[in-house]
Amino acid sequence: MWPRPLKQLFLNNISIKNRLLIYFLSLVLIPSTIIVTSLYQQSSSTISENMTDSIDRSMNMMELNVLETLEQINDITTKIYTSNTLQGILSSDKPGDDIGIINEMTQLNTLLDSYSLTNMGRTKFTLNLFLMNRPEYHLFPFITHVSSVESVQDQGWYQSMPFKSRFRVLGLYQGSSDLDGLPSYYIRTAKQLYELDNLAIPYAGLITADVNIADFGKIMDSLKPSPHSEVYILNETGQVMVGPRMGEVNQPFIGQNLIQETTVKGTNDFQSRLGSIQNTESLIASKFIPQLNWRIVTVSPLRDLNGKLLSFRNVMILVILVSLVMAFILALYLSNNITNPIRKFVRAISTTDSELFNVSIEYKRNDEFLYLFQRFNKMIRQMKELVNQLYVSEVNKKKAELEALQAQINPHFLYNTLDSINWMALKKQVPEISLMVTSLSDFFRLTLNKGRSIILLEDEINQMQAYLTIQQIRLSHKLTFTIEAPTELLQFVTVKLILQPLIENAIIHGFNASRGRGHLTISLTLDGNDLHVRVSDNGSGSQSDVHKIMELLSSQVEETASFGIRNVNTRIKQWFGGQYGLHYEANMDQGLTAIIHLPARKSMDGLMVEDNSE
Repeated sequence: MWPRPLKQLFLNNISIKNRLLIYFLSLVLIPSTIIVTSLYQQSSSTISENMTDSIDRSMNMMELNVLETLEQINDITTKIYTSNTLQGILSSDKPGDDIGIINEMTQLNTLLDSYSLTNMGRTKFTLNLFLMNRPEYHLFPFITHVSSVESVQDQGWYQSMPFKSRFRVLGLYQGSSDLDGLPSYYIRTAKQLYELDNLAIPYAGLITADVNIADFGKIMDSLKPSPHSEVYILNETGQVMVGPRMGEVNQPFIGQNLIQETTVKGTNDFQSRLGSIQNTESLIASKFIPQLNWRIVTVSPLRDLNGKLLSFRNVMILVILVSLVMAFILALYLSNNITNPIRKFVRAISTTDSELFNVSIEYKRNDEFLYLFQRFNKMIRQMKELVNQLYVSEVNKKKAELEALQAQINPHFLYNTLDSINWMALKKQVPEISLMVTSLSDFFRLTLNKGRSIILLEDEINQMQAYLTIQQIRLSHKLTFTIEAPTELLQFVTVKLILQPLIENAIIHGFNASRGRGHLTISLTLDGNDLHVRVSDNGSGSQSDVHKIMELLSSQVEETASFGIRNVNTRIKQWFGGQYGLHYEANMDQGLTAIIHLPARKSMDGLMVEDNSE
């Protein structure tokens, strides 16, 4: 059984055909995948153990070669140290003139040259001799490998040598740059010298041997586990002394996170783990050299080590894919045979709405689907009859409504009548009647607005001005008003008839209650992409009235007293969205301010709003 959450989220949301495919493929693939995976994991574990053992043996050989190389250097420096030539110079007095100094340096240089590079086989090294109390040596730099201790005693590698250390591996040493300007690096060893014939002299000098890291790299490369393996030698601080790329030398090795825990922080003799290095799956192994406090690290790509395992895995993947294709073909045949009637039914009811009632499904098999399709065809016929009856009823209703609208007053007749009254008032020299009739005519014209719901703010302001003119005459000029409408804001659009209900509300509930002179201020301001229209009065409204009005605006209960402002708020939200609308605030001195929040737009749904001032 499928888990209930998986069944609800996945299986219940796919077609029957695909569901049958999933069931059948799961039945075939899950057991075979478990068997193949178990076999692969067992084989992988065996091969990985063999690879680890092989790498361990390779790293043991690397360790022996490193120690053997350093031991050979120690033997050669010991032979130089115990030679008669060097001991004779150490036990004799210092020459008194330049000729004697040059002869002494030449003898020592010849001694060093006598131990040719062939003594180290394939590993090359450079010998240098530094003697105490020979400051004159620096006067003759053409003798390259012999100098005084004073010339190096301030260098870090010299100061890091412990006192009375017979033979010491000092680690990585940076020499002079090569011809390309790149730094060259060496592994430096040093042996302190004492006069064997005179034990009263505590310290006579030292011999250094510098081995180029490229020679160590050759030793490591000859023993690396695979052709593309990379071998590193790290010092006690985790810095690279020998590596496959010069740019990594003398740099911290712990930048590669997968190697960090295995190599630098570990102290075990041998460690290994799998990980991804530079987007390549690799086996990372490390070998600790306790005599030197160094660590050898190998990074071997799995594609080199797991050749047979990868081939075996590819064969298993191929078998699984072939099984999947065969199972899919068989499952597809079975599911098609079962789901063909269902898909036929889906195609039939997927037609357009206008063609749905003309659908009739023909089915020749004598099974459960036959009964289902017969009942469906009968249901479609009944629904078609009911829809036809409803359509006729709606047509008759619309016809009655149209006839009622045609019976209403023609707007042109109304405008002509008001125009006649205006001329009669002018003729009788009654300008107030003329002004009132003209304002009423403008108000009706802008209100009807040819049936448009969205108009320019300019038209809304003109309509409001006509309405206020009528109210001024009606209230015997006890009402004054101020309009602050920048010209550039008048071209934005708004829902029509949003200011008149607010002004009427202010006159009725604000000014009539205060029984004084009323003043209205209408202002337009732009704030980014938002437009604010404010209607402020100096009436009797207070903060308590603001709370009541805001409750009415947010209430879902229809109330006659608040129909006007509720209608304004509702229409704004319907046209522009829930973030816009109407709210009230109490003024600092007296009265209330209604604030309409609109988007600063000059069109609606890509249609520019026409100027209706004609």
